[in-house]
This record gives sequence, structure tokens and C-alpha cells, in this order.
Amino acid sequence: MGDYLDKLIRGIEHFLGRRKEPPRKIPLWRTCLWSFLGAFIGVSVLEILFTYTPAFQDQQVPMIAASCGASAVLVYSAIEAPLAQPRALMGGNLIASFISVCIHKLLLEINTPEQYIVATRWIGGAFSVSLTIVCMQITKTTHPPSGATALLPFATIEIGNLGWLYIGIMMLSSILLLVVALLVDNIERRYPVYWWAPVVPASVSPPKNDLENSFASNDSSRETIAENPRQLMIFGELVSAEKLYAHEEEALRNIVTRLQTS
Repeated sequence: MGDYLDKLIRGIEHFLGRRKEPPRKIPLWRTCLWSFLGAFIGVSVLEILFTYTPAFQDQQVPMIAASCGASAVLVYSAIEAPLAQPRALMGGNLIASFISVCIHKLLLEINTPEQYIVATRWIGGAFSVSLTIVCMQITKTTHPPSGATALLPFATIEIGNLGWLYIGIMMLSSILLLVVALLVDNIERRYPVYWWAPVVPASVSPPKNDLENSFASNDSSRETIAENPRQLMIFGELVSAEKLYAHEEEALRNIVTRLQTS
């Protein structure tokens, strides 16, 4: 029972992107194959769900939001990019859909004169996208397809008519894309690289004794160079310059000097 539970936990962790070691590199054709399968399954699930579910049909929900196609490119192809990680996918689409619905209701669901409808649409669309970008930057959830998510209620009347339901549609779409990505991307690859924030390796400073030994080594190396001028010290190691022409040796010395003083 304990072994079975351990295997189950390891299997769940595997499909959540957790690895003790990075996955092995696979040929390009297999990477393309998994990207194709992931995108095909993910987009198909959304299209089938919103096309054939009676509840969505009654609300006249479109077959799919166009921005989901752009999200599919990231979560099934560019799976290691920060823009494709779950925080960006979910957070970006949540922010974009919420802002766009609020602005749409504020500008277009009031008694706006007919002659101002067109101008109100393009102003609202531009403002919605711009505000979404800023909010994603602040919350570190930048997801480029969310720009389209913010624009769709103003560019497409049927999406604008969804109102608050649009937020739920986008979140459900994002969750389903993410679930398919976890299943397909983790067969031979790894997704996500992180869930909330990238892991920053701790910086290790060399011990004091190592620094003292390094300085002592540099001092002794300078003495050796003084005895033999055809030797160069590069990154703490002596390199013979006897096989170099004079102009090559001079150029190398200049490069080393610039590196040491920079």
C-alpha cells in the first residue's frame, strides 16, 4: 500500500511539472509532435464544449475565444517561456476579461447616443488593452494573448453581449487549456517550469581561505610573468604566448587588461 501510494504521488508530481532532474532533450520532430497533439486536443476540447453544451448554446456563447488560440501557442509550444506559465495564463486572462467587461458595461451599456457607439467602441477597446497591460506588469502576469482577451468584447458584438459570463468563459477556457498542457506536455517534456515564481538559485560566496589563496596565487603568477614576459595570466592561470606573433600577443594582452579592469 505504501509503495502504491508513493508511485501515485510521484506520478501526480510528474504531471505537475516537478522533477528532480531536468528532462532529457528529445528530437525536434517529437517536440513538434507533442506541440501538435497538445494544441489539437486543447482547442478541440474548448470548441466541442462551447458548441454542443445546451447551457452555452442558450447564452449564445461563441465556439471559442480567438485569444485561446494564441494561448495554445504558448502553453503547447513555448512551454518554458515565462509568458506561458500558469500564473501568466490564468492571471492574465482573469485580469483582461474582468477589465474589459467593466469598461464595456461602463461605456456601452448606458444610454450612449447612436452616433457615438463606434467611437466609444474603439476608445473602450484601446483603453481596455492598455489598462490590462499595466495591470499584468504590476502583478507579473504578462500573457500576450490576454491583450486579445481584453479587446474581444469591443471587437465582437456577441462576446460583448455575454457580460459577466465572459469572465467565467475565459477562466474555464484557461483551466481546460492548462489541464491538457499538464497531461500532454509532461509526457516527454516538462510543464510548467514553475507555478508561481521561478526558483532563483542561492548565490554561494567562496570561503575566505579560498579568496586568500587566490590572491596569493595571483601574486606568485605576477612574479612568474615578470621572470618570463612571454607568459600571460588569464583568469588566474598562466598561458604561454611563445607561439603567438608579436601583434597577436599585444592584442591578447590588451583584451586581458580590459577584462581585468572592467
